[in-house]
Amino acid sequence: MVPPDPEVRKLAISSAESALTSSASALHTSPQDDFVLSRTIAGTRGVQYLTYERKHAGLPVYGGDVIVTTDASGQAVQSVTTGQQVELKVDAGTKVTEAVAVQRARAKVETVESVSTPTLLVHAVTDKPKLAWEVVVTGKNGTTPSVTHVFVDARNGRVIDSYDDVRAGTGNSYYNGNPVSITTSGSYSMTDTTRPGLRCGGQNGTAYTGTDDNWGNGSGTNLETACVDALYGAQTEWNMLSTWLNRNGFNGQGGAFPARVGLNEVNAYWNGSFTNFGHSQDNQRQATPMDVVAHEYGHAIFQFSGSQGSGSGNEAGGLNESTGDIFGALTEAFANNSSDPADYLVGEEVNLVGQGPIRNMYNPSALGDPNCYGPSIPNTEVHAAAGPQNHWFYLLAEGNNPGGGKPSSPICSGGPASVTGIGIQKAGQIFMGGLNSKTLPWTHAKARVATLNAAKTLFPTCAEFNATRNAWNAVSVPATNDPVCSNNPGDDYTVSLSPSSGSAQPGQTVTSTVRTTVTSGNAQSITLRTAGTLPSGVTASFQPATITAGQTSTLTLSTSSGTPTGGPHSIRVQADGASVDKEATFALTIGSAPPGTPDIAVANVTAHLGQFQSYGNRPSPSTGYTNALNFVKGRLDAAGYQTRVQTFTYGGQTHSNLIADWPGGPANQTIMLGSHLDSVSAGPGANDNGSGSATLLEVALTLARTNPTLTKHVRFGWWGAEELGMRGSTYYVQNGGASGVEAYLNFDMTASPNPGYFVYDDDTTLQGLFNQYYTTLGVQTEREMAGDGRSDHAPFKNAGVRVGGVFTGAEAVKTTAQAQKWGGTANQAFDRCYHSACDTYPANVNTTALDRNADAAAHVLWKLAVGDVPPPDDDYSIGVNPSSATVQPGQSATATVSTQVTSGSAQSITLNAANAPAGVSVTFSPQTINAGQSATMTVSTTASAPTGPHAITVNADGATADHSATFNLTVGGDQSTTWQTWTPYAAGATVTYQGVSYRCLQGHTSLPGWEPPNVPALWQRI
Repeated sequence: MVPPDPEVRKLAISSAESALTSSASALHTSPQDDFVLSRTIAGTRGVQYLTYERKHAGLPVYGGDVIVTTDASGQAVQSVTTGQQVELKVDAGTKVTEAVAVQRARAKVETVESVSTPTLLVHAVTDKPKLAWEVVVTGKNGTTPSVTHVFVDARNGRVIDSYDDVRAGTGNSYYNGNPVSITTSGSYSMTDTTRPGLRCGGQNGTAYTGTDDNWGNGSGTNLETACVDALYGAQTEWNMLSTWLNRNGFNGQGGAFPARVGLNEVNAYWNGSFTNFGHSQDNQRQATPMDVVAHEYGHAIFQFSGSQGSGSGNEAGGLNESTGDIFGALTEAFANNSSDPADYLVGEEVNLVGQGPIRNMYNPSALGDPNCYGPSIPNTEVHAAAGPQNHWFYLLAEGNNPGGGKPSSPICSGGPASVTGIGIQKAGQIFMGGLNSKTLPWTHAKARVATLNAAKTLFPTCAEFNATRNAWNAVSVPATNDPVCSNNPGDDYTVSLSPSSGSAQPGQTVTSTVRTTVTSGNAQSITLRTAGTLPSGVTASFQPATITAGQTSTLTLSTSSGTPTGGPHSIRVQADGASVDKEATFALTIGSAPPGTPDIAVANVTAHLGQFQSYGNRPSPSTGYTNALNFVKGRLDAAGYQTRVQTFTYGGQTHSNLIADWPGGPANQTIMLGSHLDSVSAGPGANDNGSGSATLLEVALTLARTNPTLTKHVRFGWWGAEELGMRGSTYYVQNGGASGVEAYLNFDMTASPNPGYFVYDDDTTLQGLFNQYYTTLGVQTEREMAGDGRSDHAPFKNAGVRVGGVFTGAEAVKTTAQAQKWGGTANQAFDRCYHSACDTYPANVNTTALDRNADAAAHVLWKLAVGDVPPPDDDYSIGVNPSSATVQPGQSATATVSTQVTSGSAQSITLNAANAPAGVSVTFSPQTINAGQSATMTVSTTASAPTGPHAITVNADGATADHSATFNLTVGGDQSTTWQTWTPYAAGATVTYQGVSYRCLQGHTSLPGWEPPNVPALWQRI
């Protein structure tokens, strides 16, 4: 498992936050919504999945999570999804009390052991969001354990939804061959210290211990042997997740969960925080074979992927059960254990109830389950409802007629004539990628779209995408908003630097990893070198200097003792491939780095460009132009801009400008940035002027996201009919638009494919600010003269406004001297597709120039309207899951302490605990982590630990920031305590109330009005 480095993770977070703003309409974002990054997970090929929790007017939103998927570089957003269907407009006033909500929730579980404190939230998994109380009820339905989340309408008291964390499953075999190797602690405990949280023991939750590291006797009735099989299965699944799927543990963040054996039931369960395994009906075998164990931990993977939780309804339940089966099949295949070969059968060797396997993945109907999706699935029992997705996975992995001794698989009516499998490892990668995008409620239709997006992201040649689609068609899951994959058979790759910036004192060195990733076709040989002139006293080397696409190299930049301080200097790293050349930039600072302005993520700019291109040609007026204007306006409205569309008439037609003001700053002192949004009728105008328009949109969104204190008012303009003679900007200025504008910055053609770096010379101060930025990159500029009077700055200049801007060249030819200075091709036009049909993205766009000019635009805007700002502080958040536990004296409990980088870079964090009472100790494994990692917290009690609730503070001592969280520990026992409200009590606990002693009859959380004399069902007088 290769985690992303902090620089790449920061890029992904930046890209995701921009996507939240630009996708506000599709995400149904309301002005009262806030998004908090809750989890980041790296998947196959480095693809990153970022989950944001939504809050509406400060309330959690169940079903409102947003999952943003980026590529491995963190710069390109692949998808943005949410389960929420409408914008929230919920009255926060309640009519139902917490006590009533608890009463209604208790009715959902037959035998209640405990009840959580109700949480007020917005329930938004349907098209009619409601204010609701969420109550978690723990107990049993019959003999089956239950941890049920109940949602009670806070206005009328009706139960509107519920789901159970407990998931029941079965297995394959408890023999894995003898002897078998498992990882345990050096102190002879069945605790795996290398996989935080993983241990195995009996029903009290304590790991088995011994006098040596020889565990079990191989008997089917021996519980220590059951733990050997449980640990073997869990550890094998963990290794499969890391090696095949690039997932860091069961929770995606390096955490595992305990296993318990000896359950006196013919079943096995995942209860939301640990797995629990029973026995076969004849009581001769423990239910701990490899695929049973992997199945139960598969429920944990489902719960901690995408939107957290399992979701309600039989369709989601069936997909959850199928997930367990799929991870069981993947684990068997990865193990390649001759004692338990991979077979796509579930429970055939444990023979749980004496009837062989309980599910068949290649032909579910052989055991009475549906092969095909249909309208009855949402009402089908959850284990049977696993059939269609199980069937899909087998077809995707093996095909309908795989040969080689593997069974054939039927194709549903109306499906393709045949399906060719892609192999179980690739199928697992696609399935995991789809699961990482899970939103609530989870359906087969959503799973189809999510796995198609995953296949498209992971395998650009489209063969795997087509196989994924065929497999879904073969099980009758219909197409709904399917993505499109276009074949790109050419050999291509990406190159990135990690980190992409750094500093060194004179005489020191700094290193960066050069990463390459094959994006299509085959890997090619790449020679690495630097381009341009290095700063005085700086040398560069690569080790190795020649690699194959997909490999890495180390860039070392060495300085001498006499190297002048300053920077950042732009170090151009060229990747000279056999068929494609690429370039990346490292920002080197000699000495201390100065404060800077926000980096404009070029991936977001190119995403806007791609959106523009999807509208086709954009002459003014046209449908394409209107669509582009509405796209920009929608993103700005969602970000909080005050926008207006200004219409004007020219040539007998109605045209339009878009004006956007950011609230703040003195209105009579305005800095304005503009670009024309229209293209010529001959082509889509990717460079002319999609480049300038996309750049300004991302600069505007960055300004909104960072929201600095402004010393000037800031306004943006997207002009219509520029190609007809600057008609839009002229109309704006003639109708008072230049009033109060101190400076106007124009961006027209900023990404020419054979670029130059031209800076407007109309105002020497503005010209100097642009040149100041390019100097930090080591890029020489020239005065821009070709555009005088040809672009939208001209009307402003004629009205007496100071103007500036940048330009990368049009039909003029690049000279030999310019090619030596800037790279590119001499004696060729800066833009050979100027005003032509071939002005398309990405073919006619130079992303390096686009990136530099976008950053230059932000640099000058911040200099004019903000001033210098410091870089963001390094910071992080901390959480504990679960956040509470109940133990008897002498027992212990564990929880996962998770951290997440929220700004800046990762920092070292030391964990410790405070406020633990006498007899309670808290340890962390490991105790020191980096922000973004997790640790296992173990809370141990002695026999003399005081009973009752204890709030333990979990402290995170970071290098630059400290945070804390609370873990609520309840210690049971017979010692009496004074009864209190809002306190969890376990069955058997004793309390005193008004001098009288009472014993708790069933676990619960006490509420006002539940005093012991008033509720004889809960308390018995003693």
